[in-house]
Amino acid sequence: MNIGMMSDTYIPQINGVATSVHLFKKYLEEIGDNVYVFAPVVPQDEAGTFRVSGLKFFFEPQHRLAIPLSNKILNISSKLKIDLVHSHAPFSMGFQAVRLSEQLGIPHVHTYHTLLTEYRHYLPMPIRPTENAVKEFSMWFCNMTDTVIAPTDKIKDELLDYGVKVPVHILPTGIDVKNFQRSLKYSVRERYSIPEKDRIILFVGRIAKEKNIHFLIDAFKRLNGEMKNTTLIIVGDGPEKQEIIHRIARTGLKNKVIMTGYIPRDDVVEYYREADLFAFGSVTETQGLVVLEALAAGLPVVAVAKEGIADVLIDGKGCLLVDDVLLDPFVEKMKKILRDEEFRIKLSDEGINYVNQNWAMDTMAKRLHGIYEETVVSSKRRRKNYDTKSFFTYLHSLRLRLF
Repeated sequence: MNIGMMSDTYIPQINGVATSVHLFKKYLEEIGDNVYVFAPVVPQDEAGTFRVSGLKFFFEPQHRLAIPLSNKILNISSKLKIDLVHSHAPFSMGFQAVRLSEQLGIPHVHTYHTLLTEYRHYLPMPIRPTENAVKEFSMWFCNMTDTVIAPTDKIKDELLDYGVKVPVHILPTGIDVKNFQRSLKYSVRERYSIPEKDRIILFVGRIAKEKNIHFLIDAFKRLNGEMKNTTLIIVGDGPEKQEIIHRIARTGLKNKVIMTGYIPRDDVVEYYREADLFAFGSVTETQGLVVLEALAAGLPVVAVAKEGIADVLIDGKGCLLVDDVLLDPFVEKMKKILRDEEFRIKLSDEGINYVNQNWAMDTMAKRLHGIYEETVVSSKRRRKNYDTKSFFTYLHSLRLRLF
């Protein structure tokens, strides 16, 4: 099957959506599919990827806002004989997928990666939509597709509550387990001159409000007050970077916290493998791939059991969970792991086994291929019963054009 994936993000960017698209492309190709990715950022040397035009975010230079040229993408997709289009965001590239689906008469699958209601704060107040408006937009876009994929049961329930009527399948992104157990290319300790006696606490992700990094800094400050031989490494970049730097300075932790900035995805494995504990305070994740990556690398996790984290982690299976964003229990879980090396090693082994048994990427890719095949059949029936061209036909009747 020839699949066209439309995404606003792709590797080498470090975020859950980019990782998901990359992994599914890799593993679908291993089972015989041809996968083509269209995104504003793509690797220079990866076959089957096409860069679309985009504008830089001034506070995150590695990210781009896609401004796709529809005719170019349409022409390429026609030449490639795309059988199905799979969108990964309901924005510019998502609309492009809707248009391709209608003009080429092919099925459209959409993965609802992100709870958009939790990200409204990125828009200034004059143009910030209400929560209900975001829910209605999500419902409208999903119902423009043939099939929707939700990473967790909770996201599926949310979409059904919004009023999504098309089929919704639950399919999380799996983990490329072998990649997280490869030999190391360099020493993180040597790179940052971290003392051998220090225990390393790690965070990987966007430096953004929704990641709750302020909570992690408070937790680390309390931990470091009792366990002086500890270092916190924050891997990633994002709009709150300067605020976090100032927060670290105000709390007197400047010499105990390392902010790496943007790290190429292939190099992040070294950080997972050399750390002693992964700490994660976000309560807005749809899945939280980084916690599963940590487990795959044998790194025990302490996290807040909210949203997607509660769906993918099981307390005691490589991790210790707290029920809410509370410092006391969070810090106690961290101390329990760091002070008992035998227990830490036990969690490490259980985490690797848990990911191998439940989150292997090859299994997820086969499930996605099955969803594609089912959608091809069901979309033919749906297109006989509904006018699938009504949306763009209506816009054109108003002399409006969307991409």
